[in-house]
Amino acid sequence: MKIQFLNGGLANQVFQYIFYRFAELRNPDKGPWFLDDSFFFVHDVHNGYELEKVFGLKPNLLSKYFEPDVWDYIIAQKKESNKSVPQILVENGIDMIMIAETDNYTQWNPFSGQIESIRTNEFTPEITGLPGDIYYHGYWINKYWFDTYKETFLKELSFPEIEEKHNIEYADIIRSTDSVSLHIRRGDFVEAGWELSPEEINELIETMKKEVPDMTLFVFSDDIKWCKENENVLGLKRAKETVYVEGNSKDNSFRDMQLMSMCRNMIIGPSSFNYLAALLNCRLEHAVNITKREI
Repeated sequence: MKIQFLNGGLANQVFQYIFYRFAELRNPDKGPWFLDDSFFFVHDVHNGYELEKVFGLKPNLLSKYFEPDVWDYIIAQKKESNKSVPQILVENGIDMIMIAETDNYTQWNPFSGQIESIRTNEFTPEITGLPGDIYYHGYWINKYWFDTYKETFLKELSFPEIEEKHNIEYADIIRSTDSVSLHIRRGDFVEAGWELSPEEINELIETMKKEVPDMTLFVFSDDIKWCKENENVLGLKRAKETVYVEGNSKDNSFRDMQLMSMCRNMIIGPSSFNYLAALLNCRLEHAVNITKREI
């Protein structure tokens, strides 16, 4: 049995799905492979489990593998004793090890068994072919997991057709202009100190202007009000035209990612939401990337 941890918002879920699916495709005889969706039975964050809702995906979820009474027991153990799925399985006789890409397994998946740590965001396909029962804890945000089976992933990660009037209008403008997307994530990024500074945003816009002088800048954010109030400080009016994308929140927030993935040019910030949009963008001509992630 091979199990991949699943948590976070849509982008994190997709990157974890990509790793899980890569492993399935590369090692069809090493499974079965599962996504551990127990996080969403315990935590109410972002928009919950979204892989099926947005992309129609139906991966092997751990919650569907166990009998209902067994799954209820696992969730009760998580809630009452903060035990992780791999810990519960080991305590019930399954000889399992953990491969951890990030140190936050101590928070989300505390484990007293054997743990093998690897470097964050490295492309290490060999770890998917190891024998035995393994629990994978990580986010695997590296384009090579995606690129190895790119055509498959582009089919599987196909957004639903746009139906909302305001998004149809945005999409029409994106297709007909020198569109540039800019994602300014606030919220939890501000709390963690990961947000882009006004100086960085100005520099990114100025760099893009050299490539696309007549750009129409599409601003995506979880705090559009703040962006508008600070548009001069952020340099958002340097574009030929600036469009603030509004009306997509909660269950509809994936539309922002979809619209970003349609832009001809992209300013890539630190968020995984933004980066995934770039990987799914088949029209991309120019990208300005503040991170070291390859596109």
